[in-house]
This record gives sequence, structure tokens and C-alpha cells, in this order.
Amino acid sequence: MYIDSPWTTYAAVLSPLTLGYYIFISYKFYRQDLRSVFSGKQNRPVKKPPRPAPSISVIEQQSEPGHVEQETTEATLPDEETFQNVMALTAHLRDAIEEAHEKQYSKNDLVLLIQMLLKDYSYLKDTPFRVSINNQIEAECAKYGSMLLSEDETEELWI
Repeated sequence: MYIDSPWTTYAAVLSPLTLGYYIFISYKFYRQDLRSVFSGKQNRPVKKPPRPAPSISVIEQQSEPGHVEQETTEATLPDEETFQNVMALTAHLRDAIEEAHEKQYSKNDLVLLIQMLLKDYSYLKDTPFRVSINNQIEAECAKYGSMLLSEDETEELWI
């Protein structure tokens, strides 16, 4: 028997098979993601305006009227030990946030966990590294997407 158009038959057979294959693969490998999308529990990252870069402040003092003297505060360079402690803290934070995501901690539990970690490194609170540590916390939370912390919440972790 001769078929009028073999391409229409080919497309009619192959299209449902391809669609079924992709539905199966999507269900098998992306089941959790699909459930969170359809249940409405998906946290979408919010775009934040960029932060201004930290700068060294200039203190202006007037010793006499009309005479302005400028004094710059010199930022002391951190020593090697402080830098190693910052690197250790970021590694601990990365591991803790990953563990919190895997074990599906609530946001409050994550905040308490990070506060306990930061309490061990409280001497870093008033260093220039605080901004980079806060950025690391926000980036790790955003990477997993389930527990996003705002900039204000990140600042409050340093209690």
C-alpha cells in the first residue's frame, strides 16, 4: 500500500513519542522542582540594587576658622592570620548553608546557625572583611534559593 505523504506519518508517530520521552525525563529528574513550581512554594531571587563600594573616609577638622586640615584614616592591612580566619569562616558558612539546604532547615534555624558561626569569629565584626562575608552569606543563600536573606537580615546576623 502506498502512503500519500510519509513525512506526515513520520511526524504523527515521532511527535507523541518525543513528547512522552521528555515528560518522562522531566518527571524522573526534576520531580522536586516541578512540585515546588506547581505548589507555588518557589522562592524567586529578588534583584537588589548594587551596593556602593566601601571607601576610606576623610575626616575634616577645623583648627582655625578658614583653615581646613584633612586627615585620612589609614586602613590597616590585615595580617595573614586574619585572612586565613576569614577564609575558614567562609568555608564554614558554605558548608553550613549547604547542610541547611539539604536538611531543609527553616529560615529561623539557618539564621541561628549562622549567628552561632559568626559568634566564634566575632573579632571580624569591625574589619573590612565584614562586607565580603555578608556578600558570601547572601550569595550562598541565593545559590540554593530556598532560604534568601535580605541585606538587613544579613547585617543583623552579627549580634
